[in-house]
Amino acid sequence: MLATYPIAATDHNWISVTLLSALGLALEALQQGNAPPEFKDAISVEHRAEFARGPKFQGLYDAFVAKCQGLTPDECAQVAAALVEQNNLPAVFTSTTSCSSIRGVFPEVHEAAKELFKHAFEKLSAWKAPGSEQTIRATYHRLVDAHLSHGSCPFCGYEPLEAVDPDLVDPDLDHYLAISIYPFAGVNLRNLTAMGANCNRSYKGAQDILLDQHNQRVDCFDPYGNEQVTLSLAGTAILSDGGEGPAWAITFDPDVKSRNWRRIFELETRLRSSVLARQYKKWLQHCITYAQANGIDVSTKDGALEAVGKFKKTCAFETFPTIGLLKTSFFDLIESALNDPVGGERMHNFLVKAA
Repeated sequence: MLATYPIAATDHNWISVTLLSALGLALEALQQGNAPPEFKDAISVEHRAEFARGPKFQGLYDAFVAKCQGLTPDECAQVAAALVEQNNLPAVFTSTTSCSSIRGVFPEVHEAAKELFKHAFEKLSAWKAPGSEQTIRATYHRLVDAHLSHGSCPFCGYEPLEAVDPDLVDPDLDHYLAISIYPFAGVNLRNLTAMGANCNRSYKGAQDILLDQHNQRVDCFDPYGNEQVTLSLAGTAILSDGGEGPAWAITFDPDVKSRNWRRIFELETRLRSSVLARQYKKWLQHCITYAQANGIDVSTKDGALEAVGKFKKTCAFETFPTIGLLKTSFFDLIESALNDPVGGERMHNFLVKAA
């Protein structure tokens, strides 16, 4: 994660809590050999009126219960365990914590749960947060937007998220644990993340964030935690032997824990191709323009060092911090190469040529 989300955005989680409680009561009754409660009786009194205004819930609940009635008590216990595990957030982001899916074991129950929580997910855009004139989703978006002051997707760091405006479409709200695999977490705000459309639709999709390419459990980032990845271009050869531009090397810290996230979002390829390879020549030209505007003569190596050193300080003011970090690291490498007694002249010639 290149940024994290504010935990306050998950406060209005009553749709998820209420539904999970209702399904838990139904599964408990079935395990004991009793008839499950009617939907209206399974819903807490506090939120019964809201769910009564969504008449489709009754049929979806009944469909889920009907599929579970064909299970043995032990099988119902498995479903109940999956319900709890899929909402054991953030513990499930640790590879040693169980998070079972019933998709392959009880496919009909799984499909019934998925349909129920897909419908509940739609209600985030329709039902209001308590004491507010805004919907739950709008309230969530407002809190996330205020927290992500740079306005970029935390998963790639350079795709902009739409601002809070009634005339704009809210950013995609991604199921971090995919609803197609873990439907019981389908409306849990702790499992939802505002995400750039490209990251969500072209890369993340329905991939299982908990598994690597070998279908093995791995530790992954908690979107609402405190851990963030830092980037650098250490190891990049600005003047590569091939003469076709820099040979980019992007370093991520932490490395191991970030690998699966980088794989799913194809982050290294995207940053290398869509940011670095596309932008570095413009960065060099901007540096030269900056030097000219400030009366710095880059025809001498000392002048080039002065220009790079001063221009580098402006990189932190890039709109998107990820681009600012890469840009700063790029000019760190140039500055280091200019100071190199062996390769300094070659780097100076490269920089002057960019002018």
